[in-house]
Amino acid sequence: MIVLSVQNVRKHYGPEPVLAGVTCEVRPGERIGLVGPNGSGKTTLLRILAGKDDPDGGSVELHPTVRLGYLEQQPEIVSGRTLWDEARSALDHLLSVQREAVDVAHALAQAADEAEHRRLAARFDHPQHDLHRHDAYTLDHKIERVLDGLGFPKQTFEQPVESLSGGEQNRLMLLKLLLAEPDLMLLDEPSNHLDIQATQWLEEFLAGHSAAMIVVSHDRYFLDKVTNRTLELFRGTVDSYTGSFSAYWQQKAERILVERRTYERQQEEIAKAQEFIRRHHYGQKHAQAEDRRKKLERIVPVDPPREIAAPPMAFPPAERSGDIVLRAEKLAKTYDRPLFEDLSLDVTRGQRWAILGPNGCGKTTLLRCLLGQIEPDAGRASLGQGVSVGYFDQHLSGLHDDALVADAVRPAHKEFDERSRRSLLARFGILGDTALQKVASLSGGERCRAALAWLAAQDANFLVLDEPTNHLDLWARDALERA
Repeated sequence: MIVLSVQNVRKHYGPEPVLAGVTCEVRPGERIGLVGPNGSGKTTLLRILAGKDDPDGGSVELHPTVRLGYLEQQPEIVSGRTLWDEARSALDHLLSVQREAVDVAHALAQAADEAEHRRLAARFDHPQHDLHRHDAYTLDHKIERVLDGLGFPKQTFEQPVESLSGGEQNRLMLLKLLLAEPDLMLLDEPSNHLDIQATQWLEEFLAGHSAAMIVVSHDRYFLDKVTNRTLELFRGTVDSYTGSFSAYWQQKAERILVERRTYERQQEEIAKAQEFIRRHHYGQKHAQAEDRRKKLERIVPVDPPREIAAPPMAFPPAERSGDIVLRAEKLAKTYDRPLFEDLSLDVTRGQRWAILGPNGCGKTTLLRCLLGQIEPDAGRASLGQGVSVGYFDQHLSGLHDDALVADAVRPAHKEFDERSRRSLLARFGILGDTALQKVASLSGGERCRAALAWLAAQDANFLVLDEPTNHLDLWARDALERA
């Protein structure tokens, strides 16, 4: 059985195609990771598969018995409901089956005619089978389990949905999709807005689920845990690979090696033939040159390697600081509840620290207290001798929307001509005319890379990074880690 068949799907936005002939199939139980660089058309493809957008050409065929569920990046919330009501609405189809089962059971108990009794008994079997298949006898427990898994504490169950934060509303959309249990899930960045614990819960939930799914994610560890097949979307078409992201990464490297050798060998043969034709076209070997010209016309060109280039990110060498880079003594901060108190620490030169914790626990507030951007309620934090801070703010507020990108990365402490700035931006994947656009026009991934370029221009020897990989594709994340 084929759950979903996609044949030669094409989509244009402007003169260049985003999708230039996507063909693939999805079978039951396949958990497919859809990967590709920023801007390659992954969300566009998902929206076409979900029926939200129409393709310019090609076809998408969903098996008639298959229910499809789609998780979008932008939530659609209906106000006037509580969190619990909205979650329960995802099970309306099962609640309807429950009511049907109760009605048929009531009629069955009152049926006196034997033929009517047999007819009702047969009719009763269908909703019972559905309820059993979806474990629908304890729906409230099911809702509570998923709410808890995605990080919604019990005290929020009666909270109005319109009062939820943007991240919480995104989690609510994911929650409803998981509860609805469609036969095919289309998941666009499902781990966005989840902390580590909720992400691990989601990994286990999806890995153990029987539904087919297509998952777009820039988290390779998440893809490794969840997926068993990979589709690479690049240059408007897809290539299929067996296994999870790590298996794809290895197969891709091997495939690139073969493609490069094949391409270079053909280019070498073409160059030799062209040189022979040029030298002997009017000479004694004219016949041989003409023969090679005809053979050259019949050659089917081999495509260049399907290579996704990572930006060559790099940070300049850092000036040496003192041994103590940052010291905090008995630091405390409270908003509506205590975030941290009596916190003391020393960060020494050469160390690399991670700050972990669930959503809302105060990680960003702690960073800003350590850097003196927020006044703590108690205690103090101080930087060491010779320390120069480079702070990557997760909201990217260091870049001004109305500035040109090439101007936005200009550091205040030194001369940095336009050529140097363009070269720096290129190292972080901002190429060509993009550097002359306004910051406000950049995509999330482009803005993140521009902010990293700005950070590299600061000549800092102490980097403080708040969610630096947000919006970056898998190749840019890999480049940033190596940098």
